[in-house]
Amino acid sequence: MAIITEICTGASMLQLVLADSQEAKNVSLPSQGSEIDFCLCDYECEYTNQVFASVEDDNYKNDKSNFLISLTDDTSVLEIRLVGNGNDILINDNTYGGYFAKGSFDNTENQINYVGFIADWKKIFDLLGAGQYYFTFKETVFNQDFETESVKYQLQIFSDVLANKSVRFNFVQNGVIEGGLDYTGLNWDTEIRIKAKVRYQAPILTVDNFQNSNRKITQIQDKTIENFEIETGLIPSKIGDLFVKTGVVSNQIYFTDYNLFAYKKYQEFNVVITEISDFKGNYNLNSTGSFTFIAEERIQNNVKRNVTY
Repeated sequence: MAIITEICTGASMLQLVLADSQEAKNVSLPSQGSEIDFCLCDYECEYTNQVFASVEDDNYKNDKSNFLISLTDDTSVLEIRLVGNGNDILINDNTYGGYFAKGSFDNTENQINYVGFIADWKKIFDLLGAGQYYFTFKETVFNQDFETESVKYQLQIFSDVLANKSVRFNFVQNGVIEGGLDYTGLNWDTEIRIKAKVRYQAPILTVDNFQNSNRKITQIQDKTIENFEIETGLIPSKIGDLFVKTGVVSNQIYFTDYNLFAYKKYQEFNVVITEISDFKGNYNLNSTGSFTFIAEERIQNNVKRNVTY
């Protein structure tokens, strides 16, 4: 880069100075929310996410919670802690789930500073017991600490009655979310259980016929597609954002319905969310809201064809 400096002497002159330069890295520090002297707990019950574990090694009865964090800088250090039941435990190995230290992901340059943790609630239950837990995430960057907390999790031993009226979702991500995380090649599965209703809608029927010269209708191909309306219970924005910002754009979406009186039992059923049809909130009474999603089966193979030889 050429820098032109004016030297003020008896005989003015321009001196051309050649200088080496290096483009500085632009780093945005994590945002810190404003502190207010107000506690919602005086007006509404704190939201807790229901999770289950079982003595049986059965995926249906054992939940997981997934976290993928992008660190701010190459020098950043992340400390994950599991808090609850009188415990405050540093997470740095696979004792309580799957731990992925910085540098574990390297499919793209973006992923080098990612840290991942998959909380295995069966492992936590076996080692620490049932109770209420949460996770803290403290990133230290440029000698500054930035700390966030997860929602609270209520861990219980699985029973069909306790799990009633809940739905467990699995959002599997690959590719890049603009302004978000780079999931390229990760096949990252985010699992969450919430209170929700799955309403079985009338199947979508598509008909492909032709009419001959005698005006007779002949079937070529007919297809039915299973169709659903999924209404969440009241959830906070942390959970809502998981659904509307990343979940609905996942490569694969699965749900398991634990409603005892469901029309059909769906377990890890693969769907496509085609519409966010409604949002309801009552801001006079609480800070949570409810979403309604329209979904249809991803594998649409209930097809009848007529082949003429």
